Amino acid sequence: MASHLEEAFGAEHERTYGHRAGRDEPVELVSIQVVGTGLRNGSGVPERIIVSRAEPVPPPPRLAYFGKEGGWMNTPVLRRSDFTTARGGPLIVEEYDSTCVIPPHARAELDAGGNLVIEL
Repeated sequence: MASHLEEAFGAEHERTYGHRAGRDEPVELVSIQVVGTGLRNGSGVPERIIVSRAEPVPPPPRLAYFGKEGGWMNTPVLRRSDFTTARGGPLIVEEYDSTCVIPPHARAELDAGGNLVIEL
C-alpha cells in the first residue's frame, strides 16, 4: 500500500512540476484524509433516550396562572426524565432547552420515542 502511495505521489508530482524525485530521496506522508461509508442496521435512532446520570431533586412547586377559569395554582415542576407513567395536569416540565406547561385537566406522557405527548 505504501509503495502504491509513493508511486501515485511521484506520478502526480511529475505531472504537476515536470520532474520526479530521485529513487534515493525519501517520501514523507504528512497528512491523509479518509472517508468511510457504510450501511447501518435499523434507523440508528434509539427507541427511547434514557438519562444515565443521577439528577438532583426536582425543583419545588410554583404558582402558575391558568387564566380566569383556573386562576393561580400551585403547580408541580418536573423534568422529562421524571415521567415514568402518564400524569395529569397542572404540571410544568422543565428541560435544558425548553419548558412545557401541562394545563389542568390535561394528561401528559412520553411516547416510545421519548416525545412528550399532551392530551387536552
